Amino acid sequence: MSAAVRLLLLASLVPAVVATVRAERADGSVQSTGKTATGFPDLPGRDVAVRICLDCHASSDITNRRESRFKWAVIVDQMIGEGAKINDKDFETLTVYLSVAFGRKVKINEASAKVIAETFDIPADAAERIVARRTERGPFKTWQEIAAIPGIDAKRVEEQQANLDFSAGLPLGLPVPAARASSRAASAQRR
Repeated sequence: MSAAVRLLLLASLVPAVVATVRAERADGSVQSTGKTATGFPDLPGRDVAVRICLDCHASSDITNRRESRFKWAVIVDQMIGEGAKINDKDFETLTVYLSVAFGRKVKINEASAKVIAETFDIPADAAERIVARRTERGPFKTWQEIAAIPGIDAKRVEEQQANLDFSAGLPLGLPVPAARASSRAASAQRR
């Protein structure tokens, strides 16, 4: 078969292939890169994350990462700087999805104000209020306690609840009686 005939045959197939790919992408059955969404939890915003992220990245590039809400926002912003077509609505949806599905766990009862600010992507003064409340009243037991603090974005706290570890700072068991504790300390000093 001559090169001209092969070229003509190939040219006639291109519109059919393009139409098929467009139809499959429209119903969500195939990604443009052929990459699969393995490991992307079925949470609100998954379709946006799959559409945007898998256009350039392998799913493992995303699923193997654990970042705060703030850091995911920075990463999405960098992708825009590199040419990703992400509108404001998709930016917010994508940032929320990535931070919830692939967020960094934080021990909220030990975390510094800086870590809390990055976790919720809130201003530093709001994070300081969370730390101050924890210092005044003791460890948090639920995300609702944090959300109830005046001036805290309750929606952000609720959104990140899966990334909050409340175990740190809470008593693990019965306290050791003072007499036994002091005798242990004295025997340890003698050794």
